[in-house]
Amino acid sequence: MNPFFFLTKQGGLRRKPFAVVTGALALVTGVVAIALSLVWPIWWPVFALLQAVGLAVAVYALASRIMNVKRPAADPLGAPTGLVDDLTRTLNRRGIVSSLIEAMAQSQRYGTPLSLISLGIDGAQTLMEHLGPEAEALILEAVSAALGEALRLPDRLGRYQGWEFLVVLPQTRTPQALLVAERLRVAVAGIALTVKGKKVAVTMSAGIAEFGRGQDLERFLANAHEALYEAQRAGGNQAHAFASPPRAKGAL
Repeated sequence: MNPFFFLTKQGGLRRKPFAVVTGALALVTGVVAIALSLVWPIWWPVFALLQAVGLAVAVYALASRIMNVKRPAADPLGAPTGLVDDLTRTLNRRGIVSSLIEAMAQSQRYGTPLSLISLGIDGAQTLMEHLGPEAEALILEAVSAALGEALRLPDRLGRYQGWEFLVVLPQTRTPQALLVAERLRVAVAGIALTVKGKKVAVTMSAGIAEFGRGQDLERFLANAHEALYEAQRAGGNQAHAFASPPRAKGAL
C-alpha cells in the first residue's frame, strides 16, 4: 500500500480541505513552539502547551483522514459485494471457487482434510415448466436460506451455477461430509413453499468428494459433480460420495 495513501485523492484528503489546513496549522504550531522555547526558555511551560495543542490537532486531522478512506462495500457475509450472489445472498461462482482454491492450498500445505459438496435441486427443469420462470427466485431464496441455517460455522456456501450450490468443508473427511450433506438434504426437504397458490415440494441431491494431495481444482470439482449426478440418477433426494474407480489388475 502507498504510505502516502491518505494524501492522495483516493485517500480522501483532497475532498476535505479543512483537514489539510488543520494539519498544516498543527505542524506550524509545533515548529514555532519549539523555536520559541529555545529563544525564551523561561516561557517553556507555555510553549509546551502549544506543542501539546499542535500534537492533538495533528492526531485529530490524521484520524479524520483514516475515517474517511473509502473501502470496498461488504456484504453481511463479510465478503466484498462482487463475490456475493444477488439473488441468494450466498457467495457467487467466483466467490465460492476462490474459497475452494484457498481451502485446497491450506489442505495441501498443512495436510489437513478437506471435502466438497455439490448440491443440485432435483427436477429443476420440471419445476420451471410447471411453475414458470418467476418461481426460480422464490425457490432459490428458500433453499439458500435453509442451507445457510443448517451449515456449520467454518463451512462456506455458494451458488455455483443455476440450481447448483457448492459447500466447502474444511477439516472434514468423507464420513463427516456425508453427515453434513444429509443434514442439508433434510433441511431442504422440510421447506414449506407455496408458489402461485400451489404447495411445492423441493428436494435436493448431494455429491461429496474428498480432496487428495496433488489434485487440481478441475478434478476436485469433477469428482463432486460426478457424485451428484450419480445421486440424481439413482432417484434424487439422497447423498452419494465419490468413489475412485478401482485400479486395473497389476497397475502400480
